[in-house]
Amino acid sequence: MKRRSTILMAVLLVCITVTALFLPNIQADAASKKYGLMIANENGKYTFYDLNGTEGNAGMETAGNGSVMVPLWKMTKLMPGLTYKYNSKTKEAVVTNARNGKKIVFKKDSTYFTYYSSKKSKGVKKEMVYKMYISKKSSSVMVHMSTLRWVMNSAQGCKYYKTADMRKNGYDTSVYSGLLIYNPYNEVTGLVKATDVNNISKTVRVTIPEGYAVPQVFELLVSKGVCDSTEKLYEALYNYDFSYYPLVKAIPENEFRCFLLEGYLYPDTYEFYRLSKGQDVIGKFLRNAESKITDDIRLKAESLGYTVDEILTIASLIEKEAVDSKTMSNISSVIHNRLSKGMKLQLDATINYVERYVKPNINGDVNRYNAYYNTYKTGALPSGPICNPGINAIKAALNPAQTEYLYFYSDEKKEYHFSKDYEEHKANISGENVTEITP
Repeated sequence: MKRRSTILMAVLLVCITVTALFLPNIQADAASKKYGLMIANENGKYTFYDLNGTEGNAGMETAGNGSVMVPLWKMTKLMPGLTYKYNSKTKEAVVTNARNGKKIVFKKDSTYFTYYSSKKSKGVKKEMVYKMYISKKSSSVMVHMSTLRWVMNSAQGCKYYKTADMRKNGYDTSVYSGLLIYNPYNEVTGLVKATDVNNISKTVRVTIPEGYAVPQVFELLVSKGVCDSTEKLYEALYNYDFSYYPLVKAIPENEFRCFLLEGYLYPDTYEFYRLSKGQDVIGKFLRNAESKITDDIRLKAESLGYTVDEILTIASLIEKEAVDSKTMSNISSVIHNRLSKGMKLQLDATINYVERYVKPNINGDVNRYNAYYNTYKTGALPSGPICNPGINAIKAALNPAQTEYLYFYSDEKKEYHFSKDYEEHKANISGENVTEITP
Protein backbone atom coordinates (compact mmCIF):
# COMPACT_ATOMS: atom_id res chain seq x y z
CA MET A 1 0.00 0.00 0.00
CA LYS A 2 2.84 2.34 0.83
CA ARG A 3 4.57 1.53 -2.48
CA ARG A 4 1.35 2.18 -4.44
CA SER A 5 0.85 5.57 -2.74
CA THR A 6 4.41 6.53 -3.58
CA ILE A 7 3.88 5.66 -7.24
CA LEU A 8 0.63 7.65 -7.38
CA MET A 9 2.31 10.66 -5.79
CA ALA A 10 5.14 10.48 -8.34
CA VAL A 11 2.67 10.37 -11.24
CA LEU A 12 0.80 13.34 -9.81
CA LEU A 13 4.00 15.38 -9.53
CA VAL A 14 4.92 14.52 -13.13
CA CYS A 15 1.48 15.66 -14.31
CA ILE A 16 1.81 18.95 -12.43
CA THR A 17 5.31 19.50 -13.83
CA VAL A 18 4.17 18.83 -17.39
CA THR A 19 1.26 21.23 -16.95
CA ALA A 20 3.67 23.93 -15.74
CA LEU A 21 5.96 23.35 -18.70
CA PHE A 22 3.17 24.05 -21.19
CA LEU A 23 1.78 27.06 -19.35
CA PRO A 24 2.81 30.26 -21.17
CA ASN A 25 5.31 32.17 -19.06
CA ILE A 26 4.22 35.63 -20.18
CA GLN A 27 6.37 38.31 -18.62
CA ALA A 28 6.86 42.03 -19.00
CA ASP A 29 9.45 44.60 -18.09
CA ALA A 30 9.01 45.41 -14.41
CA ALA A 31 9.41 49.10 -15.25
CA SER A 32 6.63 49.00 -17.84
CA LYS A 33 4.19 51.88 -17.70
CA LYS A 34 0.98 50.54 -19.19
CA TYR A 35 -0.54 47.54 -20.94
CA GLY A 36 -3.23 47.44 -23.57
CA LEU A 37 -5.98 44.82 -23.49
CA MET A 38 -7.94 43.45 -26.46
CA ILE A 39 -10.86 41.04 -26.38
CA ALA A 40 -12.52 39.41 -29.41
CA ASN A 41 -16.25 38.92 -29.92
CA GLU A 42 -17.91 35.93 -31.58
CA ASN A 43 -17.16 37.35 -35.03
CA GLY A 44 -13.45 37.75 -34.27
CA LYS A 45 -13.65 41.54 -34.01
CA TYR A 46 -11.40 42.95 -31.30
CA THR A 47 -12.10 45.81 -28.90
CA PHE A 48 -9.29 47.70 -27.15
CA TYR A 49 -9.36 48.52 -23.43
CA ASP A 50 -6.99 50.61 -21.35
CA LEU A 51 -7.01 48.40 -18.26
CA ASN A 52 -4.46 50.33 -16.25
CA GLY A 53 -5.68 50.89 -12.73
CA THR A 54 -5.27 53.98 -10.60
CA GLU A 55 -5.25 53.96 -6.83
CA GLY A 56 -8.41 52.17 -5.74
CA ASN A 57 -9.34 51.03 -9.25
CA ALA A 58 -8.57 47.58 -10.60
CA GLY A 59 -6.01 47.35 -13.36
CA MET A 60 -3.29 45.13 -14.76
CA GLU A 61 -0.12 44.86 -12.68
CA THR A 62 3.41 43.50 -13.00
CA ALA A 63 4.44 40.94 -10.39
CA GLY A 64 7.90 40.78 -8.86
CA ASN A 65 9.09 38.21 -11.40
CA GLY A 66 7.82 40.28 -14.34
CA SER A 67 4.59 38.32 -14.83
CA VAL A 68 1.56 40.18 -16.18
CA MET A 69 -1.29 39.95 -13.67
CA VAL A 70 -4.94 40.79 -14.36
CA PRO A 71 -7.86 41.76 -12.06
CA LEU A 72 -10.09 38.70 -12.17
CA TRP A 73 -13.44 40.37 -11.49
CA LYS A 74 -12.96 43.06 -14.11
CA MET A 75 -11.76 40.57 -16.73
CA THR A 76 -14.85 38.40 -16.31
CA LYS A 77 -17.05 41.47 -16.76
CA LEU A 78 -15.43 42.18 -20.12
CA MET A 79 -15.75 38.63 -21.50
CA PRO A 80 -19.23 37.30 -22.33
CA GLY A 81 -20.33 34.10 -20.63
CA LEU A 82 -17.90 34.32 -17.70
CA THR A 83 -19.06 34.61 -14.09
CA TYR A 84 -17.01 35.40 -11.02
CA LYS A 85 -17.48 34.61 -7.35
CA TYR A 86 -15.22 35.19 -4.35
CA ASN A 87 -15.59 33.53 -0.97
CA SER A 88 -13.97 35.71 1.68
CA LYS A 89 -14.00 32.88 4.23
CA THR A 90 -12.19 30.29 2.12
CA LYS A 91 -10.35 33.01 0.17
CA GLU A 92 -11.24 31.24 -3.08
CA ALA A 93 -12.16 32.88 -6.38
CA VAL A 94 -14.21 30.93 -8.93
CA VAL A 95 -14.53 31.72 -12.64
CA THR A 96 -17.08 29.78 -14.69
CA ASN A 97 -17.82 29.80 -18.41
CA ALA A 98 -21.58 29.33 -18.71
CA ARG A 99 -21.26 28.53 -22.40
CA ASN A 100 -18.91 25.55 -22.24
CA GLY A 101 -19.14 24.55 -18.56
CA LYS A 102 -15.43 25.04 -17.84
CA LYS A 103 -14.44 26.30 -14.40
CA ILE A 104 -11.29 27.35 -12.52
CA VAL A 105 -10.90 27.83 -8.78
CA PHE A 106 -8.10 29.98 -7.35
CA LYS A 107 -6.96 30.20 -3.75
CA LYS A 108 -5.25 33.22 -2.21
CA ASP A 109 -1.43 33.04 -2.11
CA SER A 110 -1.38 29.69 -3.93
CA THR A 111 0.53 29.03 -7.13
CA TYR A 112 -1.94 26.26 -8.01
CA PHE A 113 -5.53 26.37 -9.21
CA THR A 114 -8.14 23.67 -9.78
CA TYR A 115 -9.47 23.20 -13.30
CA TYR A 116 -12.82 21.61 -14.26
CA SER A 117 -13.22 20.82 -17.96
CA SER A 118 -17.01 20.44 -17.61
CA LYS A 119 -19.76 20.56 -15.01
CA LYS A 120 -19.43 16.82 -14.32
CA SER A 121 -15.66 16.46 -14.48
CA LYS A 122 -13.33 16.10 -11.53
CA GLY A 123 -11.02 18.92 -10.67
CA VAL A 124 -7.41 18.79 -11.82
CA LYS A 125 -4.69 20.71 -10.02
CA LYS A 126 -2.56 22.95 -12.25
CA GLU A 127 0.38 25.19 -11.53
CA MET A 128 0.53 28.91 -12.29
CA VAL A 129 3.55 31.04 -13.12
CA TYR A 130 2.78 33.29 -10.16
CA LYS A 131 0.52 33.01 -7.11
CA MET A 132 -2.96 34.46 -6.88
CA TYR A 133 -2.94 37.51 -4.59
CA ILE A 134 -5.07 40.44 -3.47
CA SER A 135 -3.89 43.74 -4.95
CA LYS A 136 -2.74 46.31 -2.41
CA LYS A 137 -3.72 49.05 -4.85
CA SER A 138 -7.30 48.00 -5.61
CA SER A 139 -8.11 45.04 -3.33
CA SER A 140 -8.82 43.03 -6.50
CA VAL A 141 -8.06 39.34 -6.93
CA MET A 142 -5.05 39.20 -9.27
CA VAL A 143 -4.07 36.16 -11.35
CA HIS A 144 -1.54 35.49 -14.06
CA MET A 145 -3.03 36.50 -17.40
CA SER A 146 -2.54 33.09 -19.03
CA THR A 147 -4.74 31.21 -16.56
CA LEU A 148 -7.98 32.49 -18.08
CA ARG A 149 -7.27 30.49 -21.23
CA TRP A 150 -8.43 27.39 -19.34
CA VAL A 151 -12.07 28.53 -19.47
CA MET A 152 -11.95 29.55 -23.12
CA ASN A 153 -12.93 27.43 -26.10
CA SER A 154 -9.30 27.22 -27.22
CA ALA A 155 -6.28 26.75 -24.97
CA GLN A 156 -4.51 29.13 -27.39
CA GLY A 157 -7.07 31.88 -26.86
CA CYS A 158 -4.64 34.10 -24.98
CA LYS A 159 -1.45 35.80 -26.09
CA TYR A 160 0.84 38.63 -25.03
CA TYR A 161 2.56 40.87 -27.61
CA LYS A 162 5.57 43.08 -26.96
CA THR A 163 6.47 46.38 -28.57
CA ALA A 164 8.19 44.94 -31.65
CA ASP A 165 4.93 43.37 -32.87
CA MET A 166 2.89 46.35 -31.75
CA ARG A 167 4.98 48.79 -33.79
CA LYS A 168 4.55 46.70 -36.94
CA ASN A 169 0.78 46.91 -36.58
CA GLY A 170 0.27 50.57 -35.71
CA TYR A 171 -0.18 50.47 -31.92
CA ASP A 172 0.97 53.24 -29.60
CA THR A 173 4.18 52.00 -27.96
CA SER A 174 4.94 55.43 -26.52
CA VAL A 175 2.19 54.73 -23.98
CA TYR A 176 1.75 50.94 -23.98
CA SER A 177 4.67 48.58 -23.50
CA GLY A 178 2.66 45.41 -24.03
CA LEU A 179 -0.63 44.16 -25.43
CA LEU A 180 -2.68 41.37 -23.91
CA ILE A 181 -5.05 39.54 -26.30
CA TYR A 182 -7.99 37.31 -25.40
CA ASN A 183 -10.21 35.42 -27.81
CA PRO A 184 -12.82 33.45 -25.80
CA TYR A 185 -13.99 31.63 -28.92
CA ASN A 186 -10.96 30.74 -31.04
CA GLU A 187 -7.17 30.57 -31.10
CA VAL A 188 -5.24 33.84 -31.19
CA THR A 189 -3.31 33.40 -34.42
CA GLY A 190 -1.73 36.84 -34.77
CA LEU A 191 -1.93 40.51 -33.91
CA VAL A 192 -4.46 42.38 -36.04
CA LYS A 193 -3.77 45.86 -37.41
CA ALA A 194 -4.65 48.65 -34.99
CA THR A 195 -6.84 50.15 -37.71
CA ASP A 196 -9.15 47.11 -37.46
CA VAL A 197 -9.74 47.35 -33.70
CA ASN A 198 -12.68 49.01 -31.95
CA ASN A 199 -11.82 51.87 -29.55
CA ILE A 200 -8.62 52.71 -31.45
CA SER A 201 -8.86 55.84 -33.56
CA LYS A 202 -8.00 55.77 -37.24
CA THR A 203 -5.96 58.95 -36.81
CA VAL A 204 -3.05 59.81 -34.52
CA ARG A 205 -2.27 63.20 -32.98
CA VAL A 206 1.48 63.82 -32.65
CA THR A 207 3.39 66.85 -31.37
CA ILE A 208 6.91 67.22 -32.78
CA PRO A 209 9.08 69.11 -30.26
CA GLU A 210 11.27 71.96 -31.47
CA GLY A 211 14.84 70.80 -31.96
CA TYR A 212 14.10 67.17 -32.80
CA ALA A 213 16.41 65.69 -35.43
CA VAL A 214 15.12 63.49 -38.27
CA PRO A 215 15.86 60.20 -36.45
CA GLN A 216 14.01 61.45 -33.37
CA VAL A 217 11.00 62.51 -35.43
CA PHE A 218 10.86 59.17 -37.24
CA GLU A 219 11.15 57.19 -34.01
CA LEU A 220 8.36 59.23 -32.41
CA LEU A 221 6.08 58.69 -35.42
CA VAL A 222 6.56 54.93 -35.33
CA SER A 223 6.05 54.78 -31.55
CA LYS A 224 2.72 56.58 -32.02
CA GLY A 225 1.55 54.21 -34.75
CA VAL A 226 1.76 56.69 -37.63
CA CYS A 227 4.05 54.33 -39.60
CA ASP A 228 4.96 50.71 -38.99
CA SER A 229 8.73 51.18 -39.25
CA THR A 230 11.38 53.87 -39.41
CA GLU A 231 12.80 52.04 -42.43
CA LYS A 232 9.81 53.07 -44.53
CA LEU A 233 10.21 56.69 -43.49
CA TYR A 234 13.91 56.64 -44.39
CA GLU A 235 13.08 54.98 -47.69
CA ALA A 236 10.69 57.83 -48.52
CA LEU A 237 13.23 60.41 -47.33
CA TYR A 238 15.99 59.04 -49.56
CA ASN A 239 14.05 57.87 -52.60
CA TYR A 240 10.82 59.84 -52.97
CA ASP A 241 11.00 63.02 -55.06
CA PHE A 242 9.70 65.92 -52.95
CA SER A 243 11.13 68.58 -55.26
CA TYR A 244 7.66 69.81 -56.23
CA TYR A 245 7.78 71.66 -52.91
CA PRO A 246 9.59 74.98 -53.55
CA LEU A 247 11.56 74.78 -50.29
CA VAL A 248 12.89 71.34 -51.19
CA LYS A 249 13.64 72.33 -54.76
CA ALA A 250 15.76 75.21 -53.47
CA ILE A 251 17.97 72.98 -51.30
CA PRO A 252 21.43 72.98 -52.95
CA GLU A 253 22.86 69.64 -54.02
CA ASN A 254 25.47 68.50 -51.54
CA GLU A 255 26.84 64.96 -51.38
CA PHE A 256 28.07 65.64 -47.87
CA ARG A 257 24.60 66.35 -46.51
CA CYS A 258 23.23 63.44 -44.50
CA PHE A 259 19.43 63.88 -44.23
CA LEU A 260 18.21 66.06 -47.08
CA LEU A 261 15.08 67.23 -45.25
CA GLU A 262 16.68 67.88 -41.86
CA GLY A 263 15.38 71.31 -40.85
CA TYR A 264 12.18 70.99 -42.92
CA LEU A 265 10.08 68.66 -40.72
CA TYR A 266 8.46 71.66 -39.08
CA PRO A 267 7.86 71.26 -35.32
CA ASP A 268 4.13 71.41 -34.70
CA THR A 269 1.12 69.29 -33.71
CA TYR A 270 -0.13 67.08 -36.52
CA GLU A 271 -2.96 64.65 -37.15
CA PHE A 272 -1.92 61.63 -39.21
CA TYR A 273 -3.73 58.56 -40.41
CA ARG A 274 -2.54 55.50 -38.53
CA LEU A 275 -0.17 53.28 -40.58
CA SER A 276 0.38 55.96 -43.21
CA LYS A 277 2.81 55.75 -46.10
CA GLY A 278 6.18 57.39 -45.45
CA GLN A 279 5.84 59.87 -48.32
CA ASP A 280 2.40 60.97 -47.11
CA VAL A 281 3.72 61.70 -43.64
CA ILE A 282 6.74 63.65 -44.86
CA GLY A 283 4.53 65.49 -47.33
CA LYS A 284 2.37 66.79 -44.48
CA PHE A 285 5.48 68.17 -42.76
CA LEU A 286 6.60 69.90 -45.93
CA ARG A 287 3.20 71.46 -46.63
CA ASN A 288 3.25 72.92 -43.15
CA ALA A 289 6.81 74.17 -43.60
CA GLU A 290 5.82 75.88 -46.85
CA SER A 291 3.08 77.77 -44.99
CA LYS A 292 5.22 78.65 -41.94
CA ILE A 293 8.30 79.76 -43.90
CA THR A 294 6.51 82.83 -45.22
CA ASP A 295 7.47 85.15 -48.06
CA ASP A 296 8.64 87.69 -45.46
CA ILE A 297 11.04 85.12 -44.00
CA ARG A 298 12.34 84.22 -47.44
CA LEU A 299 12.85 87.88 -48.38
CA LYS A 300 14.57 88.67 -45.07
CA ALA A 301 16.99 85.78 -45.59
CA GLU A 302 17.79 87.09 -49.07
CA SER A 303 18.36 90.62 -47.72
CA LEU A 304 20.93 89.20 -45.27
CA GLY A 305 22.73 87.43 -48.09
CA TYR A 306 21.63 83.95 -47.04
CA THR A 307 19.48 81.26 -48.60
CA VAL A 308 16.51 79.88 -46.67
CA ASP A 309 18.44 76.65 -46.24
CA GLU A 310 21.35 78.55 -44.65
CA ILE A 311 18.98 80.40 -42.32
CA LEU A 312 17.40 77.10 -41.28
CA THR A 313 20.90 75.77 -40.65
CA ILE A 314 21.75 78.76 -38.44
CA ALA A 315 18.37 78.41 -36.71
CA SER A 316 19.04 74.74 -36.00
CA LEU A 317 22.35 75.65 -34.35
CA ILE A 318 20.63 78.28 -32.24
CA GLU A 319 17.84 75.84 -31.30
CA LYS A 320 20.32 73.30 -29.93
CA GLU A 321 22.59 75.81 -28.17
CA ALA A 322 20.09 78.21 -26.58
CA VAL A 323 17.57 77.99 -23.73
CA ASP A 324 15.33 81.04 -24.30
CA SER A 325 14.58 83.80 -26.81
CA LYS A 326 17.06 86.27 -25.29
CA THR A 327 19.82 83.67 -25.39
CA MET A 328 18.81 82.78 -28.95
CA SER A 329 19.30 86.36 -30.09
CA ASN A 330 22.77 86.63 -28.56
CA ILE A 331 23.90 83.22 -29.83
CA SER A 332 22.65 84.25 -33.25
CA SER A 333 24.88 87.32 -33.06
CA VAL A 334 27.90 85.14 -32.18
CA ILE A 335 27.23 82.91 -35.19
CA HIS A 336 26.73 85.83 -37.60
CA ASN A 337 29.77 87.68 -36.26
CA ARG A 338 32.00 84.63 -36.59
CA LEU A 339 30.75 83.87 -40.09
CA SER A 340 31.42 87.46 -41.19
CA LYS A 341 34.98 87.20 -39.89
CA GLY A 342 35.61 83.79 -41.44
CA MET A 343 36.01 82.11 -38.04
CA LYS A 344 35.06 78.52 -37.30
CA LEU A 345 31.81 78.30 -35.33
CA GLN A 346 33.11 75.62 -32.93
CA LEU A 347 29.71 74.61 -31.53
CA ASP A 348 29.45 71.42 -29.49
CA ALA A 349 25.91 70.80 -30.74
CA THR A 350 27.30 69.87 -34.16
CA ILE A 351 29.48 67.15 -32.65
CA ASN A 352 26.52 65.82 -30.68
CA TYR A 353 24.45 65.72 -33.86
CA VAL A 354 26.98 63.57 -35.71
CA GLU A 355 27.56 61.22 -32.79
CA ARG A 356 23.94 60.79 -31.66
CA TYR A 357 21.85 61.09 -34.81
CA VAL A 358 24.02 60.64 -37.89
CA LYS A 359 26.38 57.76 -37.10
CA PRO A 360 23.81 55.42 -35.51
CA ASN A 361 21.45 55.83 -38.48
CA ILE A 362 23.64 55.36 -41.54
CA ASN A 363 25.41 52.44 -43.17
CA GLY A 364 28.92 52.22 -44.60
CA ASP A 365 31.59 54.62 -43.40
CA VAL A 366 29.91 56.22 -40.40
CA ASN A 367 32.59 58.92 -40.22
CA ARG A 368 32.06 60.25 -43.72
CA TYR A 369 30.07 63.29 -42.56
CA ASN A 370 32.26 64.29 -39.62
CA ALA A 371 34.31 66.96 -41.34
CA TYR A 372 31.23 68.57 -42.92
CA TYR A 373 29.06 68.89 -39.81
CA ASN A 374 31.60 69.23 -37.02
CA THR A 375 32.06 73.00 -36.78
CA TYR A 376 35.43 72.54 -35.06
CA LYS A 377 36.59 71.16 -38.41
CA THR A 378 34.55 72.83 -41.12
CA GLY A 379 35.36 76.45 -41.85
CA ALA A 380 31.77 77.62 -42.32
CA LEU A 381 28.25 76.41 -41.70
CA PRO A 382 27.69 72.65 -41.47
CA SER A 383 26.40 70.88 -44.59
CA GLY A 384 22.81 71.39 -43.45
CA PRO A 385 20.59 71.88 -40.42
CA ILE A 386 21.31 69.71 -37.37
CA CYS A 387 17.68 69.59 -36.20
CA ASN A 388 14.24 70.93 -37.07
CA PRO A 389 14.11 74.41 -35.53
CA GLY A 390 11.02 76.19 -34.29
CA ILE A 391 9.83 79.64 -35.32
CA ASN A 392 11.62 81.44 -32.44
CA ALA A 393 14.98 80.04 -33.51
CA ILE A 394 14.23 80.97 -37.14
CA LYS A 395 13.36 84.52 -36.11
CA ALA A 396 16.57 84.72 -34.07
CA ALA A 397 18.59 83.54 -37.07
CA LEU A 398 17.07 86.38 -39.10
CA ASN A 399 17.34 88.98 -36.35
CA PRO A 400 20.60 88.58 -34.40
CA ALA A 401 21.26 90.92 -31.51
CA GLN A 402 23.49 93.80 -32.52
CA THR A 403 26.60 92.89 -30.57
CA GLU A 404 30.29 92.31 -31.07
CA TYR A 405 30.18 88.94 -29.30
CA LEU A 406 32.40 86.20 -30.67
CA TYR A 407 32.38 83.73 -27.74
CA PHE A 408 29.95 82.25 -25.25
CA TYR A 409 29.62 79.44 -22.77
CA SER A 410 27.01 78.23 -20.27
CA ASP A 411 27.93 77.49 -16.67
CA GLU A 412 26.69 74.76 -14.35
CA LYS A 413 23.62 76.88 -13.51
CA LYS A 414 22.77 77.06 -17.23
CA GLU A 415 23.55 80.77 -17.26
CA TYR A 416 25.11 82.10 -20.46
CA HIS A 417 28.16 84.34 -20.63
CA PHE A 418 29.12 86.21 -23.80
CA SER A 419 32.47 87.78 -24.70
CA LYS A 420 33.83 90.08 -27.39
CA ASP A 421 37.33 88.62 -27.48
CA TYR A 422 39.23 85.52 -26.45
CA GLU A 423 40.97 87.13 -23.45
CA GLU A 424 37.61 88.16 -21.99
CA HIS A 425 36.25 84.70 -22.76
CA LYS A 426 39.17 83.01 -20.93
CA ALA A 427 38.64 85.31 -17.95
CA ASN A 428 34.93 84.42 -17.88
CA ILE A 429 35.50 80.67 -17.89
CA SER A 430 38.37 80.76 -15.41
CA GLY A 431 37.67 78.10 -12.82
CA GLU A 432 34.66 76.71 -14.74
CA ASN A 433 34.56 73.12 -16.00
CA VAL A 434 33.73 73.90 -19.62
CA THR A 435 35.11 73.19 -23.06
CA GLU A 436 37.02 76.15 -24.37
CA ILE A 437 36.35 77.72 -27.73
CA THR A 438 39.74 78.56 -29.16
CA PRO A 439 40.33 81.63 -31.33
